[in-house]
Amino acid sequence: MTDTPSTITYRSSGVGPVYQKTDIWLPLLIAEAMRRGENMIVGKTFIDCRLEGPAVIIPVSGCQFDACDMGYSSGDPRNLLLAPAGPDKVTGAIAFKDCTFTRCNFFAVGFTGAPEFLQNFAATVGVTPA
Repeated sequence: MTDTPSTITYRSSGVGPVYQKTDIWLPLLIAEAMRRGENMIVGKTFIDCRLEGPAVIIPVSGCQFDACDMGYSSGDPRNLLLAPAGPDKVTGAIAFKDCTFTRCNFFAVGFTGAPEFLQNFAATVGVTPA
């Protein structure tokens, strides 16, 4: 008997600009954007979506999170935050600019960004950043 590998097929989420009540695999979303010559996700609206990783996102500017579940944090929301080690850039993170997230659920997603973003995120979820 030979085992055959299982195949998981992720369907494209499309180009937006509005995504509603859909599951979005973030690595596929950015891969498709990059194939179009885009290096970040810009000007999109996500409503009642599940955004799945594994991924780290960096809201570079103009992003709004309204009534979102930011994800499982093992009891400490700071576990969702990653502080950049370098002063100017984060390689490998998925950048979002001028995007709105309303009632979205994040799964296996970490967040990084400027110190102000990290502080605001921590304050929003009710903790003091370390």
